[in-house]
Amino acid sequence: MLKYSTQVVLCLFIVLSACEPNVNESLEPVPTTPTDIPSGNGSNPPDASIETDSTIILALAKINALRQKGCDCGNQSMLATSSVTWNTKLYAAALAHAKDMHLNSYFSHTSPSGENIYHRLIKAGYISTTSAVLTYGENIAFGKFDLETAIQKWLESPSHCANIMRDSYKEMAIAHDGNYWVQVFGAQRE
Repeated sequence: MLKYSTQVVLCLFIVLSACEPNVNESLEPVPTTPTDIPSGNGSNPPDASIETDSTIILALAKINALRQKGCDCGNQSMLATSSVTWNTKLYAAALAHAKDMHLNSYFSHTSPSGENIYHRLIKAGYISTTSAVLTYGENIAFGKFDLETAIQKWLESPSHCANIMRDSYKEMAIAHDGNYWVQVFGAQRE
């Protein structure tokens, strides 16, 4: 019951958390300067049974408009960068994490069983090994709000905003379950 009460308090304060892209849990280094990266497998919008087309269009429009004009993320000025495309495998990873946090009543990038974004991307089929991915990142949020508000909350946080603006990302997805929001970014090697 204490765990549930803590979540109610956290909801009132709208807890946000961001992780740095590709914390590199593996032993293989990941290049920091991307080269010509195609959008990768699974970049087509998912069926309406997964997410509605209008939600995908809205999410991409909001994020890409920001990426194309650049913005200030706290004290850091972020230059304009390329658009991202929707990726169904990133969506599967985001939705799985949102559902897991909701079902197990926690709010973290790492599940109680120790799984993190790297493990979720493997399970979703986005990557098979560390050498298959150039970079990835994740934003999470907790609160009773809609898609536009979730994006706005991330933009108000310098670390979340910087994650959204990272120029090495080529694909993204956003999912939520209950009050748990997850945004996942990535770029695969071909």
